[in-house]
Amino acid sequence: MGVSSDAMEDMGLDDDEFLDSSSIHDLDEEFLRSFCKKAAMSFFNEYGLISHQINSYNDFIKNNLQKIFDSFGEIVVEPGYDPSKKGESEWRYASVRFGKVDLEKPNFWGSESGDGNGKEYNMLPRHARLQNMTYSSKMKVNIRVQVYTQKLVRSDKFKTGKDQYIDRSIVSEDNRDVIIGRIPVMVKSDLCWMKEAEKGDCDFDHGGYFLIKGAEKIFIAQEQISLKRLWILNSQGWTVSYKSEMKKNRLIMKLVEVSKVEDIKGGEKVLTVYFLSTEIPVWILFFALGVSSDREVIDLIDYDSEDASISNILFASIHEADERCEGFRIGKKALNFVDKLVKGTKFPPGESIEECISKYLFPSLNVPKLKASFLGYMVKCLLQAYSGRRKCDNRDDFRNKRFDLAGELLERELKVHLAHARRRMAKVLQRDLYGDRVVRPIEHYLDASIITNGLTRAFSTGAWSHPFKRMERISGVVATLGRTNPLQTMAEMRRTRQQVQYAGKVGDARYPHPSHWGRVCFLSTPDGENCGLVKNLAITGLVSTNILEPVSSKLIDCGLEELVDDSSLRGKYKVFLNGEWVGVCKDSISFVAEVRNKRRRKQLSHELEIKRDEKHEEVRMFSDAGRILRPLLVVENLNKIKGYKAENYTFESLLHKGIVELIGTEEEEDCRTAWGIKYLFMEKEGNSPTKYTHCELDMSFLLGLSCGIIPFANHDHARRVLYQSQKHSSQAIGFSTTNPDIRVDTLSHQLHYPQRPLFRTMTSDCLGKPGYPLGQHGILPKPEFYNGQNAIVAVNVHLGYNQEDSLVMNKASLERGMFRSEHIRSYKAEVDNKESLEKRRKLDDCVNFGKIQSKIGRVDSLDDDGFPFIGANLQSGDIVVGRCAESGADHSIKLKHTERGMVQKVVLSSNDDGKNFAVVSLRQVRSPCLGDKFSSMHGQKGVLGFLESQENFPFTIQGIVPDIVINPHAFPSRQTPGQLLEAALGKGIACGGSMRYATPFSTLSVDAITEQLHRAGFSRWGNERVYNGRTGEMVRSLIFMGPTFYQRLIHMSEDKVKFRNTGPVHPLTRQPVADRKRFGGVKFGEMERDCLIAHGASANLHERLFTLSDSSQMHICRKCKNVANVIQRAVPGGRKIRGPYCRICESVDDIVKVSVPYGAKLLCQELFSMGISLKFETRPFDNMLIAEFTLWSLSIIRARKGKPNDVVSTAFVILLTLQFTRGGMMLKNQDRGIVL
Repeated sequence: MGVSSDAMEDMGLDDDEFLDSSSIHDLDEEFLRSFCKKAAMSFFNEYGLISHQINSYNDFIKNNLQKIFDSFGEIVVEPGYDPSKKGESEWRYASVRFGKVDLEKPNFWGSESGDGNGKEYNMLPRHARLQNMTYSSKMKVNIRVQVYTQKLVRSDKFKTGKDQYIDRSIVSEDNRDVIIGRIPVMVKSDLCWMKEAEKGDCDFDHGGYFLIKGAEKIFIAQEQISLKRLWILNSQGWTVSYKSEMKKNRLIMKLVEVSKVEDIKGGEKVLTVYFLSTEIPVWILFFALGVSSDREVIDLIDYDSEDASISNILFASIHEADERCEGFRIGKKALNFVDKLVKGTKFPPGESIEECISKYLFPSLNVPKLKASFLGYMVKCLLQAYSGRRKCDNRDDFRNKRFDLAGELLERELKVHLAHARRRMAKVLQRDLYGDRVVRPIEHYLDASIITNGLTRAFSTGAWSHPFKRMERISGVVATLGRTNPLQTMAEMRRTRQQVQYAGKVGDARYPHPSHWGRVCFLSTPDGENCGLVKNLAITGLVSTNILEPVSSKLIDCGLEELVDDSSLRGKYKVFLNGEWVGVCKDSISFVAEVRNKRRRKQLSHELEIKRDEKHEEVRMFSDAGRILRPLLVVENLNKIKGYKAENYTFESLLHKGIVELIGTEEEEDCRTAWGIKYLFMEKEGNSPTKYTHCELDMSFLLGLSCGIIPFANHDHARRVLYQSQKHSSQAIGFSTTNPDIRVDTLSHQLHYPQRPLFRTMTSDCLGKPGYPLGQHGILPKPEFYNGQNAIVAVNVHLGYNQEDSLVMNKASLERGMFRSEHIRSYKAEVDNKESLEKRRKLDDCVNFGKIQSKIGRVDSLDDDGFPFIGANLQSGDIVVGRCAESGADHSIKLKHTERGMVQKVVLSSNDDGKNFAVVSLRQVRSPCLGDKFSSMHGQKGVLGFLESQENFPFTIQGIVPDIVINPHAFPSRQTPGQLLEAALGKGIACGGSMRYATPFSTLSVDAITEQLHRAGFSRWGNERVYNGRTGEMVRSLIFMGPTFYQRLIHMSEDKVKFRNTGPVHPLTRQPVADRKRFGGVKFGEMERDCLIAHGASANLHERLFTLSDSSQMHICRKCKNVANVIQRAVPGGRKIRGPYCRICESVDDIVKVSVPYGAKLLCQELFSMGISLKFETRPFDNMLIAEFTLWSLSIIRARKGKPNDVVSTAFVILLTLQFTRGGMMLKNQDRGIVL
């Protein structure tokens, strides 16, 4: 993003600080492009794509985990003070203190097959997958427990205000290491066995996920508001907030309107502070902090006295303080007034008011006068925003956001369960402090299952603790990792999410913001309710980690002045570090320049963010975690790359030399960034060359991972790029893993012959592994991110079977293996551990293994143990796992009507709970068939509409027969010219040219592509002269033809086969269920009904809505027009018969039977329970008996006192009158009327 010269002057930056673009003309442009590519490759080699999640988890286990236990301090457990349980001894107390935390690498307990003795084994990720175990580590904590008695010596409360305890006598003391639970381990983290292993489970596996009960789970980065700055808002009144994680540390200042009785036009605006759950006038709080006069308060605020509106607010605030507390300027009256307000809250703090102000009000500032100065700064910010001289903070700006990653999310959830375990421990330990009971070791009171099961349950359900509300949980934090292809796996781990209520107004949260530039992808977002809320990081987006080294001490050498009580703050810039006021500086320009030089010389962390705000005289720096940074070239240091050897292009060395630096959102506002190397050499007509401070490595790095590998993405419509990056790239069948033999995924796909595309992009080149050859023989460095095959595509109309976006494919190409894939589905079943003869006998009697047919299905492929043979071919309805209960009830797993395959493997194992289970995997080879879905890399999706023989396909003079024919009408409406450019470029490459780039925003020109085709002897525009395969005649029109990279998607017609005659129905409504695989129905709504009526297909409508749905019969009395129930009654002669009988008429003479939908019958019964009766009119019509019903109401008479004639009848609206016939239901009319 460029910055204008006027903006640079406003920021106080000199042009002399920048390197003129003319000074880099001695560097070759191609050399700089090559350097940018090598620098980007070194960046990905250093950080990778998911290092933000792994680094966050490593920081949590190394530093933050210990801080959680240290924050508990000393836990004092007091006795219940029940006199009946005291006994003769004194009251006993317990003190519990947590010490050092140790984490072991994952292991599990296994038994030897020979002697039965068990031992611990190293748990690898593949063990957890195969055995449905949680890949976790034991958390061992050193705990010191003291049991003591104490004597109470009561001091004079009028002097000290508190009690004193002395003479603590230790009764017993215990210090030991206790395992308090297990914490899930992230794969490829510092705790994982696969960290820096020479050979892993899968070559495509980069880690960053967890294994919970055998399932792969990932964290989705959560966007949260930043607590490291003041928040100025005008949503519900003017407010400025000092936010903190602790509620007691929060302070909110509001500009409120005070209305008085004598006011006619409205009240005055005054300043009010909300602190410690009470409302305090701001002027009184100033004097409580030690301010001596009103003039001193005004000097601390440092406002413009010429603004009448601000003066009125300050004067009104002074009068408000005088009315609330008379004489607050004298002595400690202001402090006593604040103490009275705080003590009057619902939950007053236990400390004195002096301790509360020192501990909770701006805790980073130790001197009260400095607290008053910062309070005055807050007043100044609020008044400037009110007067329009300061902008309010935008919640959607990334400068005001922080991303919670794996470490922060796991820390938040662990705190909840640790607090639960601590409360349970104190409650149980308290029972043994009575009388002469023996205090047992601490592991008897600390339940380790609370933490282990709590974390496992949170991962499994996805319900995570709320960041600000204690009793609420949020969803969308944890997701199951998709393994359709490696690109989907990597893209899901770079996803971010913003938590909002979909039902409420989210404002501009869904729209792109300028601060998103280069940090999140503008196109990789789903459509629907999550549009704009779920985002993907840009390819070079890097989330910062917490900087542990002290920064404040190193800033003193740069010109920072520490805060002292008597320092004069006028004319100096305030310096903030992570929102805390750390000092001031006189010369802000030299101070910021020196800090940046130290950062570039590696004396300060490279992730430190610096912002100089000249307008508000502030310097803001951030070193916290959760900020999105991105690498940019430093233009003034580009000359340092002269003579730089290629093998020395490590990203760490580039940062150390200052050639590249990581820039944050707020700091980038001070930068003038060129969009690429060519802009450094570009001179505007009639103007001097633009002077830049930084330069992009490549424009394609502004996109996400899925968008950056799309060829010619900048030529396609944005919606089509969104479809490819968010949908088709995650649905494309590829080679998902290199270890399919040791995985038992529920559903997986493998493409038999995956190919690399003919083009290449900057993103795919830079993401290549170091071992991949780059630029040699055109080998693509990162082939697993492309999931598809190169097909010869012709743009033509073929027999009308490829209307719109449907495809016609060459049948011979499919028979040769094009787009052939392998479909693997696994079935899991728990098996009992018991081995009883009685159970085996019942099992044999019930299932009849080894026989062709049984009562429950085909079992001829099952062995005696109930599992199928390897290589057995199972069809729909066959039993895949035969099992039954001890009672003989069958619990076998059968294949549904769309499932079939060959048994690939049978796995018997047990999980960490000791339960045995079995997994049977079926493999099915699928060739494309009609209805299967395909897509190009440009979002041009379509289904296979027809399979044509090769001899009937058109062919060129060279004898080339296309593999796919697509309709030309598919391009104008979908606006995907990038596919045509890809085909033209691929055609030139296939004709002997070298692999060329199709990188977005830096693609080849159309002239270069056409020239390459012309040199190869083809038409410049890619057109071909073809011959009709059916007649052999030459086709008059030219046909565009070229190789295009196509993807086969997971949507296959074989999985979506749907048919139903009659089948399972819902037990209440007796209408078809919704599950396709259970022979359920498809929703038939009002629009479908209207279509059949418009076509006159009444018989089909009758069959769909009645015969095959919920047909039933009911009896109606023609005399009273009510429903006649079927009951058992006595008849003359002492006999009992069962049949329809009208209880109202006490007769069976006028009863007729009609056919009605069961839904209408259920409606009649439910209305009757509400006091509403349906009257049915029956009459013959064309040899049919028609029943019409009318709504009748039971009159409701409400007799009130003094008004006996007040009779209110219930009114009903008849919306629809239906006719029920012996053959079903007919729609009569849609009259609207009111029955009173």
